[in-house]
Amino acid sequence: MSVYRPRSRDPQSGEWVYKSKVWHYDFILTVAGQRRRFHGSTGETAKRKAEEFERKERERVRAEGPNDHLTLAAACLRYNDEVAFGQASEADTLIALEHCCRLIGGDRRLVSITADDIAIAVRRRAGETKGRKNPKLISPATVNRQIVEPMRRLLRRARRIWQVRVDADAIDWTGLKLREPQERAREMTGDEADRFWAALRQDYLPIVWFLANRGLRVNSVINMTVGDLDLDARRIRIWRKGHGLVWVPINDTQAAVIATELQRAPRGCKAVWTYQRARGKKRGKRSPITYAGLRRTISTTLRAAKITDFRIHDLRHDFASKLLRATRDLKLVQDTLLHSDISTTIRYTHVMDEDVRAGLDAMPSRNYPGIPATSGGRKTKSA
Repeated sequence: MSVYRPRSRDPQSGEWVYKSKVWHYDFILTVAGQRRRFHGSTGETAKRKAEEFERKERERVRAEGPNDHLTLAAACLRYNDEVAFGQASEADTLIALEHCCRLIGGDRRLVSITADDIAIAVRRRAGETKGRKNPKLISPATVNRQIVEPMRRLLRRARRIWQVRVDADAIDWTGLKLREPQERAREMTGDEADRFWAALRQDYLPIVWFLANRGLRVNSVINMTVGDLDLDARRIRIWRKGHGLVWVPINDTQAAVIATELQRAPRGCKAVWTYQRARGKKRGKRSPITYAGLRRTISTTLRAAKITDFRIHDLRHDFASKLLRATRDLKLVQDTLLHSDISTTIRYTHVMDEDVRAGLDAMPSRNYPGIPATSGGRKTKSA
């Protein structure tokens, strides 16, 4: 059997670490006179079950041949089992895949889906509304995340992993996307921050404080377990998009907050972040914090604090803006946020506007009639 767990070398320690707890398969069979490679996730964390999955997959390939018969609905289920299952964004991925099936047709075979089919689905989704009292059109960003991006990932996986004969790379995915507003960099003002922290419930304060003071994505932090901690070395292991599991540094205060949370967790609980139940039979007991619960709590806090135009991901923007203002080091901010491309980090350079103004004030300039000239940042008397 050829099952394995993907590994990668940790860039800091140089050690090989597993990127996933799930076993993968990789084998070659001759199908229709051609030698073809079949590889992907088994969805199993036990090696014996993974080997059984691979054996059945070999038998299926021999019996059915290539996966050109695969429908969109079946592909969505398989994608969820192999990729989305267990991730913090699993619910959002399922919702997006349901929209794709509804607007394109779940019974459509993947090999028959064209760029025009996806474009029609984009247009139909963009014309739909959300909300009952005050219905609003679905935003371009939501349409892109629910139609274009999931279809791109699905078709590429179908071609490269499931051996379906679709040419996903030939589709102009950028052209299919709707134009979105320029990326925002929302930051809390001092008064907003005071109201926010005063309104936040105390059992959610540690994880929200950690997000606001470390700047990591919510999906990377929400599902941390005891096995993802190395508090002696002041580092934690998170899932980084495109890189798998990686270790990132934290400071002494952040390590102390995590250690305190571990002491509050119920015996046998491996989750780092827990909250105290306020209702039901388990009232008073602590349970792991979920993404949905965290998002709901932050939304409630924002309403109570009367803060508008602020989302859960803006905690990361708020952190980045404050870090750049404090350090004036764009490369440091890039490394802290784990941005692969510094062009993504440049959106926060607005915080350095005051440096530009100070430079303009410090630069000697020619007198303008009726306005005192400046020299070295100080006003001079006009002649």
